[in-house]
Amino acid sequence: MNKKLLFLVTEDWYFLSHRLALALECKKKGYEVYIGCKDTGKIDEIKSYGFNCYNLKLYRGYSSTFTIFRNILEVRRVIKDTNVSIIHAVSLQSIFLALLATLFNRKIKFIAALTGLGSLFLARNVKDKIIKFLLTIFLILGFKKKYLRVIVQNKDDKDFVYKNLFCSITKIFIIRGSGVDINFHKVQLEPSHPPIIISYVGRLIQDKGIEFLIKAFKLALKSNKDIKLLLVGSLDSNNIRPISKKYIEDSINNENNIEYIGEVKDVREIWKISHIAILPSKREGLPKSLLEAAAAGRAIISTDVPGSREIAINSINAELVQLDDINGFSQAILYLAKNHKVRKSYGLKSRELVESDMSEEQVISNTLSLYKTFN
Repeated sequence: MNKKLLFLVTEDWYFLSHRLALALECKKKGYEVYIGCKDTGKIDEIKSYGFNCYNLKLYRGYSSTFTIFRNILEVRRVIKDTNVSIIHAVSLQSIFLALLATLFNRKIKFIAALTGLGSLFLARNVKDKIIKFLLTIFLILGFKKKYLRVIVQNKDDKDFVYKNLFCSITKIFIIRGSGVDINFHKVQLEPSHPPIIISYVGRLIQDKGIEFLIKAFKLALKSNKDIKLLLVGSLDSNNIRPISKKYIEDSINNENNIEYIGEVKDVREIWKISHIAILPSKREGLPKSLLEAAAAGRAIISTDVPGSREIAINSINAELVQLDDINGFSQAILYLAKNHKVRKSYGLKSRELVESDMSEEQVISNTLSLYKTFN
C-alpha cells in the first residue's frame, strides 16, 4: 500500500482547528498528505505547513442536484490527481461526497469520520425529513464498502451507526474527537474577583442552542446581577440554521451583562477569565470547546445530549440540563455561580477526564493505528 493520504474537509478553518495536529503527525510517519477543502482565506496557512492543498468549491447543505454533482466531480479530480490510497473524510457532507466519488473504486481505503450526526439529523420540516431518509439509505449502502472504517466520537453515535445504518460493528471505532493538547491547554486558576463569568465558545447557530442560552441567562440575571455571559465564536451564515447578527445585537441591546466577543486567536485567554463553560447544544460529536474548557479546569453546564455528556458528567464535573429547558439552565447557572467549592471540584474532575482518553496524543495514536488495519 502506498502511503498517500487525503483529508477531505469542508473548510480550511476546520482543518486547522481540528485535524492539523493529526496531519502533521501523519507527515512525520512518512505519509504523503493531501488536503481537500474550501478556501475561506486560510488555505495558505495550511500550505505553510508543507501540505499539498486542493481548493475545492464545496458548499454546505444539499440545496441542488447540480451543486452535489459539481462537488462530486471536484473530489473525483483530486483523487485521480493524487492517486491516494486512503481517504479520511471528515463530517457527513464530506463522507457523502467521497463515497459517491469512489463509487466504482473498490480498492481505495476509506475512513468515514462522523463528527456528530449533523444538523440534518435534527430534521424538523418535511424537506429535511425526506433528505434525512434518502441520506440514511445511501449511508446504509455506502457503509457496506469493503475497505471502510467508521469513526464516531461517542457511544450514542456508535449505537446509531450499528443499529440504524446496519454497519458491521467491526468497522465502527470510537475515537474521542480531535482531542485536546493537554500540554498547551493547562489548568488555570479561577479569577478571584466577580462577576462570575459564564462563557459559550463555538459557532453561533441555532442548533447550538444560542437562543435558549440567552433566554436562560436573562432569567438567571433577575436573581443574580453579579454574573456575565460571554459569547465567543463566529456567526456561521452558511449553516442551514444560522443565527443572524441582528438577533445577537438585539439580544444584548442595553444589556451590559452579555458580551459578544466574536472569534479569538487563543481560546486560553477566554478560559483564563471565565469561571464556567456552557454549551446548550442540541447534539454533538464530542465538543472541542468543552474539551478545552475541561483541560483548563472549568466546571461545565451542558445539555444532556449525545456527545456533550461524554465530557460533561452530571454532578461529577458538570450540571446537565434537559434539552431546551430554559428554567433548568437558569437554575444551573445560579447554582454554580454561588458555589465556589463545587466549581473547584468540578474543574479538577474535568481535567482528569480529558487526561484519560481525550488527549490529542491519544486520539492521534488511535487514528494512526486505525490506518494500519488496512495493511
